[in-house]
Amino acid sequence: MNYWIRRFCFISLIIFLAGLRPLVAQEYVGGLISENTVYSPALNPYIVIEPLIVPEGVTLSIMPGTELYFMIRTSLRLEGGTLLAEGTPENQILFDAHNPSGEADKKWDGINLFVSRTIVDDEGNYLSGNLLRYALIRQTTTALVLSDTALIHAPDIQIMNSDYGVYLQSGASLVLKNSVIDACSYGMYIKNSGDNIISGCQVTNCDIGIFFPSNNISRNNRITDNNLSFNRNIALFMSIGQGNIQHNLISGNTVAFNNIGLHIGNGGTNDYGYNTISNNIIRNNDIGLKLSQDADTIRGNLIEQNETGLMLSKAAISSIAGNTIRQNTGWGMLMTDGSNNNLITGNNIYDNAAGIRVTHKDFKYSVNNLFEYNMLAGNSREAFLFEAGPQLGIHSNSIQGVRDTAVFVNRFETDLHAEGNYWFTNDTLVIDSMIFDLYDQPVLGEVIYKPFLYQPDPVAPISRPRMVVKRQVGADVMVNWLPNSESDLAGYKVYYGLNPDGSFSRIADVGSDTLFVISAYDLAETIAVTAYDTDADGVRDQAEGHESAFSYAVAGPWAGGDASICEDTYFLTESATAIDYQSLFWETDGDGAFVNPQALSTRYVPGPADIAAGAVNLTLGIVNEAYALYDRMLLTIMGQPSVFAGNDTIVSPESGYYSTTATAANFTGLLWTTSGDGTFDNPAQLLTHYTPGDADIETGSVILTLYLQSECGDISDELLLTVKPAFSISGRLFYESGPVAGGVVLAMNREEAGTRAVALAHSTEDGRFIFNELPAGSYYLFALGEPSMYNGFLPSYYASGSFWQPAYLLPLGSDVYDVDIRLERLGNAVPSGTGSISGTCTYPGDAGRDAEIYNESWFDPAGPPATPPGYLPASNHVVYLMNPSLTHVLRWALSDMEGNFTFGSLPFGTYRLWGEKAGYTNALSPLITLSPLHPDAGGVIMNVNNQKISTQVPDPGQVIENPAFLYPNPAGDKVWINLPWSENPVRYELDIYNSAGQKVHSASFTSGFSGTNRFLDVSGLAAGIYPCLLKDESGNIRYMILSVAR
Repeated sequence: MNYWIRRFCFISLIIFLAGLRPLVAQEYVGGLISENTVYSPALNPYIVIEPLIVPEGVTLSIMPGTELYFMIRTSLRLEGGTLLAEGTPENQILFDAHNPSGEADKKWDGINLFVSRTIVDDEGNYLSGNLLRYALIRQTTTALVLSDTALIHAPDIQIMNSDYGVYLQSGASLVLKNSVIDACSYGMYIKNSGDNIISGCQVTNCDIGIFFPSNNISRNNRITDNNLSFNRNIALFMSIGQGNIQHNLISGNTVAFNNIGLHIGNGGTNDYGYNTISNNIIRNNDIGLKLSQDADTIRGNLIEQNETGLMLSKAAISSIAGNTIRQNTGWGMLMTDGSNNNLITGNNIYDNAAGIRVTHKDFKYSVNNLFEYNMLAGNSREAFLFEAGPQLGIHSNSIQGVRDTAVFVNRFETDLHAEGNYWFTNDTLVIDSMIFDLYDQPVLGEVIYKPFLYQPDPVAPISRPRMVVKRQVGADVMVNWLPNSESDLAGYKVYYGLNPDGSFSRIADVGSDTLFVISAYDLAETIAVTAYDTDADGVRDQAEGHESAFSYAVAGPWAGGDASICEDTYFLTESATAIDYQSLFWETDGDGAFVNPQALSTRYVPGPADIAAGAVNLTLGIVNEAYALYDRMLLTIMGQPSVFAGNDTIVSPESGYYSTTATAANFTGLLWTTSGDGTFDNPAQLLTHYTPGDADIETGSVILTLYLQSECGDISDELLLTVKPAFSISGRLFYESGPVAGGVVLAMNREEAGTRAVALAHSTEDGRFIFNELPAGSYYLFALGEPSMYNGFLPSYYASGSFWQPAYLLPLGSDVYDVDIRLERLGNAVPSGTGSISGTCTYPGDAGRDAEIYNESWFDPAGPPATPPGYLPASNHVVYLMNPSLTHVLRWALSDMEGNFTFGSLPFGTYRLWGEKAGYTNALSPLITLSPLHPDAGGVIMNVNNQKISTQVPDPGQVIENPAFLYPNPAGDKVWINLPWSENPVRYELDIYNSAGQKVHSASFTSGFSGTNRFLDVSGLAAGIYPCLLKDESGNIRYMILSVAR
């Protein structure tokens, strides 16, 4: 009877439902399936009107594209039977609520498996048994329920809008891969279920994504490579396990935008989990990872952009190792509520609001933790804050703060042992300021930080490069940074070409270089630099601490490349670049000026000191809210080129010409040329040798020209080289007691242009001397002994006498032998006294063609080197001290390498001076009177110029001061004169003469306290040496030399 009643009701229900959907073919199913059955889309839709039961030994196969709609309180139950429901990506199998009225709360009871088996391999790959793939399950109370050791392989499924997405209990397990669980209250509920594989899945928009309730046994689950995001409360929550939620692996997951990302444990006593949470990306949660369980391992995770990155609450004896904790808006790591005996090692904690805080809750202090080999850098507030203790130690960490103070803070009463850390400085005063402890507040404990490391411990994560600055250099971008100090540093990488996901498309391994140029790149583009150590292998190096965090380049100024200008021009900063600044400025370390120092492109006008120094550093600076950056360039200021080919001279065909007297300055290239047929050894070298050709020898002369190329113009100079046969002169130098050893003999050739020294010989121990290869001509031979040894014997000419006028002019047309020169005794010695006469021999104009001989060190081979022609001091010139009537030589002196001479220990009286040089005439020397009132006559000037010698003796009552000088010297088109300071204005006249003694320029100046314009235009003067006479209104005279270069 009951059977027929049920049968009638069932038929009535079918007729009723058929009346609701008369236009759609439907297959009504339900109840026990007694034989293998196949559902196909040909009979869609299937309406399940009562629980559909698959008993043991029966297989239900559901074909791709099949649609099953379940009435309320119905389900698909596998009671030992097998489900083979494998759709395709294009044709999924649909399991949905039968809800024609569209009511959201009309839910069915999902797919339930009891004692139903599936066989998979060790990697979780399907072999046989239950299979659910490419299926969509939605609008259920529980989408997938596994009980009583049931197993199922369920990849590529979607579960949506369910109270429970997956419910595992009573020893059941599943393999869930590449699936989606969305908009559920509990995405997965795992109770007394182990060995589950959940991989590649997306669990989103649930209240709790994956939940392990308390008081259950769930071990050896592998939850890997999933996306656990946008869950309203917790992405994954393991509650109190009492030692039973153990040995689970949570790895490779992305956990984002949840209230709490991963919540491991719930504070149970002695809740040893031995769970491993590794290599997850945990970002944008209120709390990224909360650990409240014991003996877990938190390793290799990226925990970023959360409010609190990692929280340990009631967690003990866990290992927190090798994690990257960055850019969290609160604490990177917070340890509270009795989190004890944990190991914090090898973590990279940077760019958080603050680093690590160790504190308490309700006086349950977190103690005996060990912190070692961690990198803490760039955290805005504290790197470490300890509000609980004691701790086991803080060692081998690298600690760098953003601020200068309170980076490492001890706010607890116990001391902290923080020896052996690296502080990015060796300055103990700086480290002391970084630490806050009893020295700042006496009730606190001390931070004991000595001894400290002088470089980072290589076990700690490598630090990121500091001061990474990018600059626009033309079309390219130059990136440079400070070198790292790690002993195991292997090199650096530059990242550029930013992708939308924050990665970079271009990576350049630059080795140990700290500068890299990116060709054809825009300064506004993002560029980052990392450092890597010797353990880097290219696989997860940043996560493992073997490659540093990104150090993003900031845009700095580019002052421009080093440049050069001529001294009479200005420099335009047109190649300088800068962006993203609040203010900009130019600075110089010289005395020049910028037209507008606040403009990027401006002009710099060198000052006199810049020109005199030949270079100046120009610095471009920019200022932003957070930093100031600078760049410097070297501006070389090139003087006008100058060239001196050498004096006209005579050589023999055999000796040729050595260009030892040639000088050149401020040039980029030079070249010797000849008007004849001779050859230069190296015509591109300043110092070279010229060998006359046959035509040179036949004509007897040739013009040699030295050409200069320079950035400031090309110039040349030439000399006349006369080629004559050469002969020798040999002889002996002696005095009344025997030979003069080490004496000097000058061969002075009398020519149409005047007499000049052409060769110098030293006498040997037996007094012998020899001149080889002297050109044919007429010669005076002038000899003298070393002044300190032979001061009682006058310099003498051949054949006799101490003056050149009566000396013998030796004709040289063949070799000459046995020339004897006798030094005559000084016969008119004066008694010793207390007076003195001193002065300086100078070249006020052209030093003459024999300057190279006079500028040698005659009696001291190790003495000062020869000075170039035109140098002011006239060294090695003979000065006679004579009586007023010039009839007797009383003493003689030889000017030193500075041109100075002195006659000391003189009796009071009247004297004159005489400069002895063959071919030179002496102007009558002023009388020099020594008296008790004026015992010393200093400041005497003996001018040697144009075959004339003149002597200037200052007024005895005059105080000689000579601060006046010309600059720059050598000069170009402009020269300034520095005048002596005086309290009252003083009028000065400056006369400039050429080498012929002709006045070529005059100017007037006034000096005084108020200063004056002392600029002089010499652009009309040709290159050369110009003697200058500066006279004041009192008649005082000062001599100066002006060198003009072109």
